[in-house]
Amino acid sequence: MSFGGVKQGWEMEKRMDKHVKNPSTTVDNTTPNRKKELSLVWDHFKKTKDAQAAICNRCGKLYKTSGNTSNLLDHLKRAHPEYLEAGKVASTTCLDRFLKTDLTYQNGSAKKTELDKAVMRMIAVDVQPFSIVEDRGFCDLVRKLDPRYKLPSKTHLRNVVLPRDYECLKLKLKEDLNYVDNVSITTDCWTSRANEGYLTITCHFINERYELKSAVLSTQKLVDATNHCASNIADSLSAVLNEWNLLNKVVTIVTDNDASMKKACEIMRIKHLPCVSHTINLLVQDLLKTDSIVPLLAKCKRIVAFFKSSSIATEKLKNAQTSESRYGLLQEVPTRWNSAYFMIQRIILVNDSISAVLLNSTKAPSPLSADEMII
Repeated sequence: MSFGGVKQGWEMEKRMDKHVKNPSTTVDNTTPNRKKELSLVWDHFKKTKDAQAAICNRCGKLYKTSGNTSNLLDHLKRAHPEYLEAGKVASTTCLDRFLKTDLTYQNGSAKKTELDKAVMRMIAVDVQPFSIVEDRGFCDLVRKLDPRYKLPSKTHLRNVVLPRDYECLKLKLKEDLNYVDNVSITTDCWTSRANEGYLTITCHFINERYELKSAVLSTQKLVDATNHCASNIADSLSAVLNEWNLLNKVVTIVTDNDASMKKACEIMRIKHLPCVSHTINLLVQDLLKTDSIVPLLAKCKRIVAFFKSSSIATEKLKNAQTSESRYGLLQEVPTRWNSAYFMIQRIILVNDSISAVLLNSTKAPSPLSADEMII
């Protein structure tokens, strides 16, 4: 062997000894300098251009971030807990993120936007609460129909999808109304269960295809929510009609027979027409106040109230009926004249069963007499 070959062998042995004595120098596939894995929050947030803040993909809120994700994660826990598994705040691997991207529709994609819009339309048409997207049965149904679709949060629907769809529909309706010369308006003031007053305005018109169309323009509080006078109603109506460029196109306004509504139309110099249904209701209510009718209606209401307040009496009434169809009783509502008609109609239908139960019940009102039944 030549001297050069021996020297080369010695150098190789030295290198091998060095690695045996210092095992830390061996090659390690799990190097600590590997890029840090991303947090779960970045599946739901998007960084701004300066990377000093992030925007929530679900509700659009902006949060500052300086290298950590604590406040972003806190927002997800409070506002969108459905997007985080209980107690899981760990980061995901690149493979997990790849598989998730591959299996679900991405936010902002055409398919995701289309399905979000369909859910929003279902909520609006069927008058469902936004929280339906958190109902277990509905979530299971959607998952079965399309496993790749992830339901948006109720906050995202309320703050992002609803305003976006509303603006699109509003623009389309404005374009349709631009081709209309004359419209009529129906409006009414009403009070919600929270005891808040609102004014709803509905527009009626005939389009270019000679089809009668109706559209709700607004449901909102009066300009001055503390005052329901005629001038305040007139100002509120004018504000909405000006917003839709319809003030000069309105030929008539239909309301109930309230004096404030009539005066508001006079202030706006627009013809007023009383609501036919409301007028009929006022007429029939006056007729129901006839001396021979008042005590009879009161007795009928007492009988219905007795059965409504006792589940035992109601069950006895059903068992006393011999027909296959077993009927309950209906109570009158003063604001709806036909409710008195339906109450009396039902009592006549099952009066024999009513009398049998009342005569065998303690603290029950007396049944209707033959003369009262004739009336």
